[in-house]
Amino acid sequence: MEMNKMRNMAAFVLLTLITHCALAEDLIMEPDSWSFPEVIEYARKISPNNIEGKPFNSLGLVYSSQELATIQLSALSALELQKYADIVTHAYPDAVAKQLPEQCDTLPLEYFNETSVAGIACISLHTTNSSTRDKAAKCLVALQNNFAKIGR
Repeated sequence: MEMNKMRNMAAFVLLTLITHCALAEDLIMEPDSWSFPEVIEYARKISPNNIEGKPFNSLGLVYSSQELATIQLSALSALELQKYADIVTHAYPDAVAKQLPEQCDTLPLEYFNETSVAGIACISLHTTNSSTRDKAAKCLVALQNNFAKIGR
């Protein structure tokens, strides 16, 4: 009888710990260092290729600046945009999401380039927290609306 109580208590404690860990938002994967180029190498261990399977270059990008400049940011879906995100966003979407601005629609578009918009798209699809995904999705829509106003 005493042994059953101990097993039940151990099972309860274990279940409680697992549940707590699963719900804890502060337990997200981050690189050991955010310094460049170390962060690229940490990310490469997790995500050597983008969503299309293309390898990231030494700067953590798949596409050249000339290719990125041709993207119609306002017209592509999050699914289409995510392939242009950098290696760090692909590997650590939850950690990068901590840097999302609170009000995307009020920031000047000069603050955003093709890779950062693609990163927001990637975050909107791949973070573990649904409210973070929603925040990123709303940010993406606001940015795309503003880019549409300037034909971009």
